[in-house]
Amino acid sequence: MPSKPAVISVIGSLNVDLVTRTSRVPVAGETLTSESFDIGFGGKGANQAVACARLSRTAKQATNGEVGDVEVRMVGAVGDDQFASEFLKSLEKDGLNTGGIEVLKGKKTGVAVIIVESQTGENRIMFCPGANYDVEVRDLVDEDAAVALFQLELPMDVVLHNMKVARDKGVETIINPAPAIPLPDDAYQGLGHLIVNETEASILSGIPNPTSWDDVAGVFVSRGVKNIIITLGGEGVYYQTDKKHSQKQAGVLVPARKVKVVDTTAAGDTFVGAYSVAVARWKAAGTGTELDLDEVIKLANRAASMTVQKKGAQSSIPWIDEVPAA
Repeated sequence: MPSKPAVISVIGSLNVDLVTRTSRVPVAGETLTSESFDIGFGGKGANQAVACARLSRTAKQATNGEVGDVEVRMVGAVGDDQFASEFLKSLEKDGLNTGGIEVLKGKKTGVAVIIVESQTGENRIMFCPGANYDVEVRDLVDEDAAVALFQLELPMDVVLHNMKVARDKGVETIINPAPAIPLPDDAYQGLGHLIVNETEASILSGIPNPTSWDDVAGVFVSRGVKNIIITLGGEGVYYQTDKKHSQKQAGVLVPARKVKVVDTTAAGDTFVGAYSVAVARWKAAGTGTELDLDEVIKLANRAASMTVQKKGAQSSIPWIDEVPAA
């Protein structure tokens, strides 16, 4: 184990989730009585930070304040409203370092309105950014970070600036570009890890209705990405690397675990969190060996499979001892 914890710096959004569960989504002009309503804490940034924290320790370790081999730092902003205090307490309870979260006076915390169809577990989300869009363009990447993890729920110029800062500092850089917005070509140059779902892969690659994930991955490799991971829901996870592509090897499909889906909210964030923890440990070890993507993705799949079996966002993210060994 490294003498110091491997630091994951999650630079992203913090939202309050307003979650309604219903048998189906109402059509225009229709009013339905929902099955339930809950208020929780979310945002892709915070969800992924919580996933990193929980998937690197047990609940007992977090409760006891034990310092493990991974430290997770959340960087972002909340408003000075009724949500902020409890939000920060919740993150700290999971063992996160919240010193990088600004509380902005006169601003409101970001909100996500989520509708979950109870029969399928599928969700629809409306996002009001609030304080997230008031994060300023400046260096937010810590010098001692092993991994910098990004999404696209902060202003684009903040994300792009700090992706470059991370690469310049030699920090392993991971982006889960959601919600999907086309990125400039220089965002991909030297990018360590791109994690996308099917829709995001199509939008960002510029290939509508792709028939070959190898073709999609080839686009990203040509732009300078080292590792491309495409999550395919129940079909599993496809991955390709620049080295395999240069040797004209096909990408690899890792099958998904078959489980009963209750709610897909935060499943992708759980996958990203598990993946990021593995990359941080690999980076901190500094052995010079290649990252075993097959094993990393199998672990991330198992973690995500636990999330979809529960309702909620952060509340459904498992601790590491809750994830099956195989």
